[in-house]
Amino acid sequence: MFRLLFLCSFLVYSMAQMQQQCTCGQVEPCKRGAENQVMGCADSCQRHVSGMGAPYSSIRACIMQKQPMINSVAQCQQRSLANTCAARPGGLVPKRYPETLKLAAFNEVNNMLRRSGLQAEAASFMAVGKKFAGCVMKCLNRGPGACFKRLGCGLALPPDNIIVQQTKSCAINAGFNTQGVQSLCQCVAGAGVKSLAPLCGRIQIT
Repeated sequence: MFRLLFLCSFLVYSMAQMQQQCTCGQVEPCKRGAENQVMGCADSCQRHVSGMGAPYSSIRACIMQKQPMINSVAQCQQRSLANTCAARPGGLVPKRYPETLKLAAFNEVNNMLRRSGLQAEAASFMAVGKKFAGCVMKCLNRGPGACFKRLGCGLALPPDNIIVQQTKSCAINAGFNTQGVQSLCQCVAGAGVKSLAPLCGRIQIT
């Protein structure tokens, strides 16, 4: 009897965690809306980086110098996730939460910092990064990036750690390797975040 109740409870819980799979036709306008809003959301969250010692405009300029590489990463990741939407409606996929993906991404960054011997020294920058990323995600969820929520559907995504590794591979191939990330770090340090300067040359992307 108890086993039956447990099984019924488990099935109800499992079904509650499933949702309709988005069709590829639904995804495209959502994707365009989110892409177009990312920098606007970053600009609206600049207060989180204002205490780092450099004007936000200077930090932004360093990032914009890498825009072709950033675009290349986005295109690579889109190819990796090309089959996550459905050609026709009707399928079900597990419900996913952006917070768990953010956690997996920061865990990977922490691991790289630890391998570089920088985890303790970079802790304050990681704290700023987490606040900034959280602010950007909330902004996207309020704007066109909330499209998936309004549609009430999801994608057949791989596990969070696989998405993070795919993104990391795309980033390295696009030029965000050790040399590329050190270059970006040096640009931000030169813009005024002077406490970064001793760390930049020690960053290792592995």
